[in-house]
Amino acid sequence: MNPTSEELKNIFYSGYPQGASWDVLDELAVAIYNGAVLYEKITIASIEMYHKTQDAVVVVEGLGLQEKGHMALKELAKQWLGKQHQDDILFESYFDGLHPDVRTRDGRFIIECGTTDPSCVRIFLDDERVVWIGNLPYPFYEEKNLELHMFSRGPKYITWQEEKLQVSRQTFQRFHRK
Repeated sequence: MNPTSEELKNIFYSGYPQGASWDVLDELAVAIYNGAVLYEKITIASIEMYHKTQDAVVVVEGLGLQEKGHMALKELAKQWLGKQHQDDILFESYFDGLHPDVRTRDGRFIIECGTTDPSCVRIFLDDERVVWIGNLPYPFYEEKNLELHMFSRGPKYITWQEEKLQVSRQTFQRFHRK
């Protein structure tokens, strides 16, 4: 099932609409609907495991509960990614101009955790080394599992990118002073 812009808001902003990039969310929803971007959701841990991990992580004092939650998401993402792909897992290491929360050393698989700018989906998918980019949002109270939301290039990805570039060129030509 394809996520709506509202559902993407919950994925990338953990349900908080303040500061949401609705234009990016809408564009991503349309790309998924049109087959330019593929979407998959999988369970990677139970809420109980999330809470146990959250209690066990150590963070610098003063960062608060959300920081413990963010570190717990990163730890669970690392564990899951390591099991799935048997590769070295890196935290917050520079890749494509950004610092993804968790990734494989080769950059094929990337996971952002908590509140995330949805623009990173396009930025990472534009790199041919990347197979998929996932987002692991903060859980809502009623959820029983942590869900990883994965985005990969669909069969129409290149066409979608070319169309976006063409629109940008047309807009520039229309408003550029001669």
